[in-house]
Amino acid sequence: MKYGYNGYTILGGIMQECLALLIEEKLSVLLILLKIFPNLKGYNFIKEGAKRIIQDRDKKVKVGLKLYQEIANDHDTKLDVVDRSMRHCLDVSYKREGLIAFEKAFCIKFSSVKPRPKELLCALAEMAYREVQKEMAKLKLV
Repeated sequence: MKYGYNGYTILGGIMQECLALLIEEKLSVLLILLKIFPNLKGYNFIKEGAKRIIQDRDKKVKVGLKLYQEIANDHDTKLDVVDRSMRHCLDVSYKREGLIAFEKAFCIKFSSVKPRPKELLCALAEMAYREVQKEMAKLKLV
């Protein structure tokens, strides 16, 4: 029996909304660990890119201009602004030693001292996804 709208149950819609909020929260915490704060323009671009990779796992392989263009279109800006803003966030994180803290917290090592934006997006998406899976397992929702 369905009680929802467009074939979704009310419970299913609530679960999707809760899942989206949980992903949003985990990404915010990870960005703060990286010492990338909301006052930076690239903060929203990085967060949006990671969310899109989580929603569509195939984008992990195709991270780059296509994903950046989607983000740019959604924010009414140019592709190079998205790329530059993300790179600026990486520079800030590097200078504040946020990348080192992130690597230590998750026992990972980026391919270089300062990773490319696509590398960071994939790592953020993967870590946030894992954290959400842990939360859901605790609640026995998986």
